[in-house]
Amino acid sequence: MSNFVISTRYANALMDISEENKSFERVVQDMNLISNTLENSKELRNVLISPIIALEKKTNILLEVFGTLIGDDVRNFLKFLVDKGRENVLYEIAKRFLNLSDEKIGRVKVDITSAVDLDESQKSKIKNKLEEMINKKVIPNYKIDNSIIGGFKARFNDTVIDATVQHQLELLKKKLFEQDYLSN
Repeated sequence: MSNFVISTRYANALMDISEENKSFERVVQDMNLISNTLENSKELRNVLISPIIALEKKTNILLEVFGTLIGDDVRNFLKFLVDKGRENVLYEIAKRFLNLSDEKIGRVKVDITSAVDLDESQKSKIKNKLEEMINKKVIPNYKIDNSIIGGFKARFNDTVIDATVQHQLELLKKKLFEQDYLSN
């Protein structure tokens, strides 16, 4: 079974638990903490995937790292994962849970890449336009790419909105060739 299928099953189970216990917001915070910690700690990820380290030791390590910082639902979930031998996909489960929670509340993370640093007014306009286009709350992540002449690219899920000058020039060139303006 693929890690995506496994992570989706466990993320959905945690989603159900959080809804039943009315702890959805807390669980989202806790899973954000776990995701960020695992993303930034190769050592912890290596401990979780190691077949040499005993399950009890892995549980103790997770509880030492996250113990008082997370709620009961996530603490129990971590123990359950280790008991089931799925601690090696904890990072994927956390990421999948966060994606599912974003979908549930109508939120989408968007990478917005521009040639220069945008001012607050420009950021606000782009964010508002994207929210209008995709009908979801946008959580923007701004990046700078010097290879872009002007404009911006927005990337979310499997979608790219290319509003760069380069792209507009390519579209214009294609249109001109289609209309046979340049053949004379």
